[in-house]
Amino acid sequence: MKEANKIPHCMMACGLGLSLLSSTALSAELDKVDNWDVDGANGTLYVHGALTESACRLAMSSAYQTVELGILGTGQLQKVGQTGTPVAVQLRLEDCLSGESRNRNKLGNLLWSPDMPAMKIRFLAEADNQSPQLAAVTGAQGIALQLSNASYHPIAIGQYSTPELVSPGQNQLTYYITPIRTTAGLSSGAYQAIIRFQVSYD
Repeated sequence: MKEANKIPHCMMACGLGLSLLSSTALSAELDKVDNWDVDGANGTLYVHGALTESACRLAMSSAYQTVELGILGTGQLQKVGQTGTPVAVQLRLEDCLSGESRNRNKLGNLLWSPDMPAMKIRFLAEADNQSPQLAAVTGAQGIALQLSNASYHPIAIGQYSTPELVSPGQNQLTYYITPIRTTAGLSSGAYQAIIRFQVSYD
């Protein structure tokens, strides 16, 4: 039975070899017909690229979003530190690969997993003059925007968040934007801000 099993494999390999020889011969004939050796009738393409390993991919629907914070009355922000209602922002990660991660937070505690990548995020925006850890707004005065993670722990503008593990496959991460009263004088009006974010994997 073992000898019989070897015959089909040999036939397949031999057949492949014949096919390659036939293609080579045919290519040689086509070269002659197409005048490959004639100047001005041929050329070369130099192709370059790179394949990098990426732990996750940010879904395009998450990359560009408009966040509506709604209407907030000045009566709710009479004291410094008072806040409006936090508004959730969802970021969806796709095609997350498994892999070992070793990260230490600011306290030196180790975040480790043999098969889950770790990610962290930072938000980039113009910082508020009175509270640089907050994002400044244009328009209304006396308020700024606080960024926080799913546990409502603040993330200072320009600083990376504490690393967190993400599962292989698909993940949806939640962050919050909260209007907060600053020490500046309160002046009503429409306001806006542009906040960029950068996701890093370790």
